[in-house]
Amino acid sequence: MSIIHVNQIASKVEEMFGRNIDVSDMNSSDPEMGTKKLTRCLAAYAIYRIGSADKNEAAEAVVDGGDDNGIDAIYYSATTKRMTIVQSKWSKKGVGEPESGDVRKFKDGVVDLFNLEFDRFNHKVREKQAVIEKALTDFDTKFDVVLIHTGNQMLSIHSQRVVNDLLKEMNETGDENKEDILCFHQLNQGVIHSSLAGGVDGEPIDLEIGLSQWGKVDDPHSAYYGMVAGEEVAEWWSSKGKRLFAKNIRQMLGTTEVNEEIRHTLNASPEKFWYFNNGITVVADEIKKSAVGGNSRELGSFRASNVSVVNGAQTVSTVGRYKIDDGKNLDKVKIPIRLISLEGADEEFGGSVTKTNNRQNRIENRDFVSQDEEQVRIRGELSIEGIEYNIVRSDAFKPSDNSFDLSEATIALACASGDVSLAVQAKREIGKFYESLVKAPYRTIFNPNVSGVFVLNSVRSLRVIENTIAEEVSKLPKKSGKDYGVLVHGNRMIALLSMKAIDLANTGNKYEFILSEEVLVGSVVDVVAKVKKFIHEKYNDKVLGTLFKNSSICKELYHECI
Repeated sequence: MSIIHVNQIASKVEEMFGRNIDVSDMNSSDPEMGTKKLTRCLAAYAIYRIGSADKNEAAEAVVDGGDDNGIDAIYYSATTKRMTIVQSKWSKKGVGEPESGDVRKFKDGVVDLFNLEFDRFNHKVREKQAVIEKALTDFDTKFDVVLIHTGNQMLSIHSQRVVNDLLKEMNETGDENKEDILCFHQLNQGVIHSSLAGGVDGEPIDLEIGLSQWGKVDDPHSAYYGMVAGEEVAEWWSSKGKRLFAKNIRQMLGTTEVNEEIRHTLNASPEKFWYFNNGITVVADEIKKSAVGGNSRELGSFRASNVSVVNGAQTVSTVGRYKIDDGKNLDKVKIPIRLISLEGADEEFGGSVTKTNNRQNRIENRDFVSQDEEQVRIRGELSIEGIEYNIVRSDAFKPSDNSFDLSEATIALACASGDVSLAVQAKREIGKFYESLVKAPYRTIFNPNVSGVFVLNSVRSLRVIENTIAEEVSKLPKKSGKDYGVLVHGNRMIALLSMKAIDLANTGNKYEFILSEEVLVGSVVDVVAKVKKFIHEKYNDKVLGTLFKNSSICKELYHECI
């Protein structure tokens, strides 16, 4: 069946992406041009499937070609804060697995990308440099590394060892409690064929949904509610993917903070998932209860026709990804759900359900910070000084010489603290500062001893440091390589060491504190030289993208450079 499946996959991915895939660099007389194009279409499908891009975005993400350094597609979603990196291999016969040499080349390419070695890639990758750097340097970004191939086998033990080494290196932080930042996905022929068989955009989805502890609403519109098993929801995602959200106006928009909280509950408290999660809302053209379970409300089976998840896309996608990543505990997970039937309803009802279920903005942990009395106090102190301190989340806020927001203040105070773990946390995942407002790390930097003046001086110092780093970058002959990576990835450690050098912790709390930019700039230049020397001598082969998120290594660096 392998060749039949491969031919079916070829037809479908060509139909989905063939018209938009760039083949301008290919030789039309090349007898392998068809296979090479299918390889690119397959890479686009991986972006579409794992990266949740639309078809045009997926096609544009393909970077396959000469000097691609083992990477065939790259895509970053700023809304979900996930970057997807793909290697694609097309097997005409549909047997075997990718060669270990190709897997190793892919691994080396991923490492080069994290180290910002852009001169090792083709122009297609370099044209994406700005967005790649944003993904690699933004806190909270997670990465999906995908190997997609039409072979019918999974990786051999030797190739899997290469992947495991990559995962170990990328996810090593010196803190066992930290979430992994990089996940590996292997999509072989069976997985690809199964997912394509689930249908494409526009085709109706029918589901058999099992509800426990269910109830019914008859008026004014028919609906059912209850609990659905986590494993069942994971299967929806596995077979239907983002087609489940066709009518959801926000699709899978959201931040890593939400995804990570859902994953944390799945890991740590699966039996409490129902209590902690807002649940899922599904609309369907028609919902019919089967005879399974009889009249008992303990368990019921429902046939829903032409369904769409109009609220809870984050829950469905995160549970689905959790299952793909070999997540455990889904057998203990129960998710609250509503099934709303559109049968007999007016034409506007379905749209109204979708809009009203998505109208309210999601509340983030940081939104509760605006109610903290310390934040209100600091804002008041700064207001007297003519400084606007924005503590309420707002896309409209723009920083200026006389204004800054909570995120900038958090990073500045973490770097001014003299505490390596706080600076690393600011680099790795700033959202962790806001998980609890009554304990560390939040209370370490925001407490009654922190004055508005100190916050202001910390922010101003951070801005001088960041401007100096930008100046150092501009002096480099190219925006690629180890020196460039130190400046880009090491910005928080550079800030920590530079603020320590000018003794900001002891002087910045004074009203008469006058920031000497010349002294601070000199400190930054000196620190950069020390950091480069340290890395060259002790960790020259380490991936910089993860080195500066590793608490143990950063503590060693700090003590060597102060």
